[in-house]
Amino acid sequence: MKHFIPENIIDEIRSRSDIVEIVSEVVVLKKAGKYFKGLCPFHSEKTPSFTVSPDKQIYHCFGCATGGNVFKFLMETQSLPFVEAVKILASKVNVVIPSPRKNATESRQEKERETLLKSNRRAAEYFTATLDHPQKGKKAREYLESRSFTGEILSKYQLGWSTPNWQDLMNALGQKFSHRDLENAGLIKQKDGGSSSNYYDRFRARLMIPLQDLYGNVIGFGARIIGEGEPKYLNSPETPLYKKGRVLFGMHLAKQPMRQQKQAILVEGYFDQIRAHQKGILNVVATCGTALTPEQAGLLKNHVNSVVLVFDSDSAGKLAAQRGYQVLLEKDLSVKIGHLPKGHDPDSYIQEFGPENFLQFIENAKPFIESYIDDASNSGNLESPAGRMEVVNQVLPLLAKVKNNLERSEWVRYLSEKAGVDDNALLKELKKALTQNQSQVKVAPIRSLDKPNPELYLVHLLLSNQQVARKIRARVSLDEFSDPELRQIGELVYGLLDIEQPVQVDRLLDQVERPETRALLSKIGLKPIAFDDPLKGADDCITELKKAHIEKKIIELKRLRNQADKAGKIAESREIHTQLRKVQHSLIPG
Repeated sequence: MKHFIPENIIDEIRSRSDIVEIVSEVVVLKKAGKYFKGLCPFHSEKTPSFTVSPDKQIYHCFGCATGGNVFKFLMETQSLPFVEAVKILASKVNVVIPSPRKNATESRQEKERETLLKSNRRAAEYFTATLDHPQKGKKAREYLESRSFTGEILSKYQLGWSTPNWQDLMNALGQKFSHRDLENAGLIKQKDGGSSSNYYDRFRARLMIPLQDLYGNVIGFGARIIGEGEPKYLNSPETPLYKKGRVLFGMHLAKQPMRQQKQAILVEGYFDQIRAHQKGILNVVATCGTALTPEQAGLLKNHVNSVVLVFDSDSAGKLAAQRGYQVLLEKDLSVKIGHLPKGHDPDSYIQEFGPENFLQFIENAKPFIESYIDDASNSGNLESPAGRMEVVNQVLPLLAKVKNNLERSEWVRYLSEKAGVDDNALLKELKKALTQNQSQVKVAPIRSLDKPNPELYLVHLLLSNQQVARKIRARVSLDEFSDPELRQIGELVYGLLDIEQPVQVDRLLDQVERPETRALLSKIGLKPIAFDDPLKGADDCITELKKAHIEKKIIELKRLRNQADKAGKIAESREIHTQLRKVQHSLIPG
């Protein structure tokens, strides 16, 4: 990458910099012989594997294989481009970087940018001072206190208040900035058809929330009305500094925690993000009501490989989550989703139930595609072939966007199980649809009578005679029954066998409480299935049951392995793969 800093200046900055001192600002280092060691800032670990060499002025982590020099460390920990890292170190070691020659256009653009930064910074200071004013800021302070936002969190986010008057900000900043400067920054507006001096403040009687770039510079504002009024939120217009599709609220505070945890939690609102940070959940950023853009997804990709979406549970929130998933998927990010209880957003949920419960909620978040398949299946009509295909075709557009063929195959298998269609046929039709750019597929649904149910047959066999029942008892655990009704009947039969009591349907019925289980048991008792050879029938059913149990385990292990791969957890992925090979090997006869 080209830059304007001469190599001899870079060498001087490097030679004057002490890598131990710079790393120690982020990592607690302890001397270990001729090296220094600490916990790696780039991955979670309990035993220090992050090593710094003061002689060679380099670092290396023997856990995650990350390494570099003093410039690279600043770039990685602060998400800085090379030139910015060099500038920061230059200021620390008192090396002057010569300014590059610029043409007239570049000089004008740089001057405009500096003016925008200064005017936004001064506006933020003015709004903060207004919030602190005993009379002017009273209403806003009371509102914030009612929502438990006080003290340190207000200063960390530089929250402020704009008065209801028309020209207070303009008058306060007018001595240092022209009307044109303030208008370019989006802080004031000119009345339609008004004279050159007929300006007024854009933000009035609103709680002011500074929008900051990756480095903490104020580049715009979000402004919330208190009480009645429209719009509820009013944002700065786009300027050369502020492009709403390129900014994530709270990113300057969350970038380092996101890197350490390798995961970002994406919420919708300003106060969702502020509440999370207030309660110690630091890897949270907000879209602030705008649809997620590829630029924002790219910003996340530079810091993490996994994102958890926590959007509102209403229809608008679900649609935003679906669109966000597709944008994140394009950046090859692993995406999960958490559905909060109805009526809650992250702010209210954390406030009512505490940060620990919210973190547990995040831990339990499902992969987005799994959640989407579940929702489609639960809301669809799976009783009819047409209803099943409707569910399949609802999910198809999302499946088509999954780039990894192996991952897509696993989700096809999961969808086929949920919707009751043949997975091989579905995968074949999906490939055809992708090739021909079709939006729908046609797959014959599975007929429930085409495939015997080994669990049901085993229960019939358990009730047929004692010898067969003991054989099943010895070879099949209750956990291998997936049907809860059949499992309960099996549990009752096993109980009688263990105390050497005769297995009789009428005695079992006395012990059954659930009406559904009682009805099934009585039906089995009245219409038993006849087997030519019960012992061989038991062997066949046990084989099928264990095979089905293993196949389900294989599907789950593949899902976990893919999830670990997407998250960059190489060791965990290898461990799961080893388990998967062992389970797959158990399916091989002999």
